[in-house]
Amino acid sequence: MNREIMLEVENLSAWYGAARILYDLAFEVKRGEVVALMGRNGAGKSTTMKAVMGLMARREGSVRFNGRDISRLEAYRIARIASRASGSVSPRRTAGFSRT
Repeated sequence: MNREIMLEVENLSAWYGAARILYDLAFEVKRGEVVALMGRNGAGKSTTMKAVMGLMARREGSVRFNGRDISRLEAYRIARIASRASGSVSPRRTAGFSRT
């Protein structure tokens, strides 16, 4: 079965200050896949996710979500795009929430 690519990362690098932490990382996640990012402490798992989500001050490479380049977007814009694509419910529509 040929599933479309939902998340595609190419040549992703990230820095903490002058220290380059990620080197040309590349991976893809297809719609419907379950993926685990595994490694020992300090291997770069959290840094990888922060770089994908736009939370690193300095990063290079490309990140595409559902075919859209999100590499240069702010983190809050990436979160909005991802939540809309997943059909997430906003906090105002959650059961038991009341606006006063």
